[in-house]
Amino acid sequence: MPRSRYLFPALTLSLALAATGCSKPAPEPTPLPPSTSAPAPSRPAVDVSTLDAPLAVLATAIYTGKAPRATEPVKAALADTTVPTSPVKVTAGTGTWNGEKIAVLVSGKDATLAVERGGSWKAVGGWWPGLGVPDTVLGPSRHVVLLGSDAREATGEKVDASRADAIQVIGVDGKGGGGIMGVPRDIWTDVGGGQMAKINAALALHGPEAQQQAVAATTGLDIEGYVLTGFTGFQDIINELGGITVDATMPVRKVPQGVVKVDGYDAFWFSRERKTLPNGDFDRSFNQGTVLAGIGAKAMLEGPAGLPVILGVADKHVQTNLDAEAALTLAAWALRIDPKKVGHQVAPADYGTSADGQSILVPNQLTRALFEDFADGNITPAK
Repeated sequence: MPRSRYLFPALTLSLALAATGCSKPAPEPTPLPPSTSAPAPSRPAVDVSTLDAPLAVLATAIYTGKAPRATEPVKAALADTTVPTSPVKVTAGTGTWNGEKIAVLVSGKDATLAVERGGSWKAVGGWWPGLGVPDTVLGPSRHVVLLGSDAREATGEKVDASRADAIQVIGVDGKGGGGIMGVPRDIWTDVGGGQMAKINAALALHGPEAQQQAVAATTGLDIEGYVLTGFTGFQDIINELGGITVDATMPVRKVPQGVVKVDGYDAFWFSRERKTLPNGDFDRSFNQGTVLAGIGAKAMLEGPAGLPVILGVADKHVQTNLDAEAALTLAAWALRIDPKKVGHQVAPADYGTSADGQSILVPNQLTRALFEDFADGNITPAK
């Protein structure tokens, strides 16, 4: 306790004694023992001048060692951080997904993924090497199916009530690896209610959740959710992103073989063409996965702050049952994944004929082997 607290009463008593003619001096105060408590740790100056007030609250808590509003995995990761002693500047990129606001806070090599709920922001994932956190916190292995509808929207066909022209399963293993697996649309399977048909018919017959379930039942994979778009939405996404770069294994229409930048129109035909390709629908499915890889490369190029912006662009043109936390943490793997640990394949199958005379594809031993390989979220890359 400071000595001034004792000096003031002593001085007051001395003046009172002098005023009454008393010459007896006031007793000296007893000195306090030195404090044994540790000095308060210094807090860094956190520059959050570019953030709105609720985001600034979250950023300040993270970089001053306070407990931020966060999911349990994030709380555990940030529970014993090394608080920086030098000034910290935090910026952010923002967007929306499925009706919720999303953001990524960036400071140096740190990134904090956040979702706004109830008027305040909650940290749902990220990585913080600047705080001494060794691990990436984005959740365990998981799978999501991306669907492209063949609806002719100009004639009034509904995106969620037409056949699936593209079925691509995206996976991550939670350890820096992942995979992109094309599912040929003609695989013969149960599309719901014991009804056998080509797998892409599930969307037209029963809707996108039934299509998700048909893919899960056929592959044996735990599919967390779906993202669905149509011809127009697909092209709009690519165009609003300013185009993407694809690594084409073969020339397709106006897209030459090799690494080339494409706009929405060329990306659409690159993903849709099959009649001129040597392996038909198998090659088309592979090219669809190549476009997805190009979008992932775009996210990597834009960096963490660009991630919610990219998701915000897609959000305007898709239907989905993934909430903001699931979409943001899954998409963030594009920035943390090792490309050498990402496999890209199309499920093989045998040609066959259905009982009613349709040309179909029938899963075989190689099909099932790929499904099993992908169960952990990672496809073994081809050597």
